[in-house]
Formats: sequence, structure tokens, C-alpha cells
Amino acid sequence: MSRIIKSSKVVEERGDSLIKKTNNREEEILLKNAKKKYDEIVFAARSEAEKIIKSGHKERESILNIAYREAENISNKWKDKGYQEGIKSGHTEGYDDGYEEGRRDSNILIDEALEIKEEYIKKKENLYREVEEDIIHLVLDISEKVIYDKINEDKEYITSLVLKGIESLNTTENLIVRISKEDYDIVEMSKNKILAKASLVNDLEIKVDSNLSKGDCIIETNKGSVDVSIDYQVNEIKELLNNILHSE
Repeated sequence: MSRIIKSSKVVEERGDSLIKKTNNREEEILLKNAKKKYDEIVFAARSEAEKIIKSGHKERESILNIAYREAENISNKWKDKGYQEGIKSGHTEGYDDGYEEGRRDSNILIDEALEIKEEYIKKKENLYREVEEDIIHLVLDISEKVIYDKINEDKEYITSLVLKGIESLNTTENLIVRISKEDYDIVEMSKNKILAKASLVNDLEIKVDSNLSKGDCIIETNKGSVDVSIDYQVNEIKELLNNILHSE
């Protein structure tokens, strides 16, 4: 049983207790009228609050706003009318008690509906974050597959990778390029082509590194080395995106 339904039973019991406050016939009639209007306030708030639970996600917020406005309108309407009736009969206290009780308990229902709305919004935000993270991982997986397919299909890709790595160094030193056994023949045959494009480099020594896989490339200089391997670059992108995700 929902919290809203439980609350409605509590407020109904409170409303019934109002009638027992006096034995005066005129006051009893006035209190019954107040109880009737009180029930209308509670029923409107309860009905609209229940709709929030049963309705679709997109309708929940608008229904909540409608529930709140309707409860306010009913409260204001019957407060004015009940007060005037009370003045005519000379007994306003009984009605005011009934009205205030009904208004207070209808607000309880509205507060609970607001709590449901907040829970829904939190769940929606969490879902968006989960979906966003899944999409980013999916894009990375697809991109990684496309890159490796490109390496396998385009034999000159490793040559372009070596050249871009050399250009990023901006040096005139003699360089050592370490690559995998699978890529060695292609790079060795393209050595003169690489030197022609990398005009600042004096000489280039190409070596096989058994620790490297296809698509890996490490360029060494006298000052240190730089890793321009595909795996290294993909992992850097993954780390960057993960940092962005977890920093939000």
C-alpha cells in the first residue's frame, strides 16, 4: 500500500473526529458542511497524487502541478464560501477547524507527491548518467575496432604513424624507431620516403622490438623516447573520457 493511500486513511479519521467535537445542532450542521468540503480537498489531492504514480514518466510532473493547483483552488474556494456561511449562522470556529484540518492534510498528500517526483527525477538523472557512460564506452569500442581494421587493411598506416611521431619531436637528431615484427618490412621499405618528408631528421634506424604488437611504435632520441602506438593513443582517449565522466 502506498504512502499516499495510508495518509488518506489517517486524514479521513481526523475528519470524522471533527463532527464529535460538539452536540450543538447548528454547529454540528456547520461542521458537517466543513467535513464535506474537507473531503473534497483531500479527495482532489489524493486523486491527483495517485495519478502521478500511475501515469507515464513524461506526464508525472505536469500532473503534479495540476494536483497542487486544484487542491489550492478548492481550498480557497471553500474557505471563502464556508467563512461567509459561518458568519450568517454565527458559528465560524467549527468550520475553520474543519477547513484548516482538511488543508493541512491535503498538503501532506501534496508533499508526498512532491517526494515521489523528486525520487523519480533522481532515478531519471542516474539513468541518464548510466546511459551516457554506456554510449561513450560503445563509441570507444567501435572506434577502436575501426582503427585496428584500418591498420590491417592499410599497410601504409604504420608508416604514417611513424612519420607523425617524428614530426611531433621537431628534432634533427638520428632516431631509432622500434616497431613490431609484423610492421618491420613495411617501415623499412618506406625509410627513404619517411626521411624525405621528415627533412629535419639526419638518419633513421629501424629496429624490431619483440615486446611490441602490430600498430605499436616507439621513437627514441638522445633525450628520451615517445610512444605513438595505437594502443597508447586509444588508452589515453579512454582515460580522458573516463575522467570527464567521473568529474561530473
